[in-house]
Amino acid sequence: MLSSAPLQLTDERLWNRIDELIKEWGNIGGVYKLIAMSNGAPVAVDRFLGKDSDGVLYIGKANAFLDRVINLKKSILPQYVGTSHDCGTRYKSHQVIGERFPLSELYIQLWPSDNPTELERELLKAYRNCFGEVPPLNAI
Repeated sequence: MLSSAPLQLTDERLWNRIDELIKEWGNIGGVYKLIAMSNGAPVAVDRFLGKDSDGVLYIGKANAFLDRVINLKKSILPQYVGTSHDCGTRYKSHQVIGERFPLSELYIQLWPSDNPTELERELLKAYRNCFGEVPPLNAI
């Protein structure tokens, strides 16, 4: 399955990088994962039925990547007080999550799809089947 390389959420060129991908893939949406990485490698996340060695914290869908990732990034930033994205609200509402997975170690990975809703459902189902629960920021 075609996907982007992980993109650091705090990268000043994040929007340009996403825009380049949109031009390459066409203006379609897809699925994105928020992942924790340190020193270029995913940070393992303890789950109910094992360790998620991919560091997945959230799986979401986007009809338009740029708009949705903007909302995600804004919602996670400490100075933002809105509720434009549930993932960011959940991330900031638990201090321990931010300490364990600091903003500087959050990355986004994109998968283009003509049917983002179906792909998101499939990825969440596969995650739940593997770990006995959805990623930690999908439901707290």
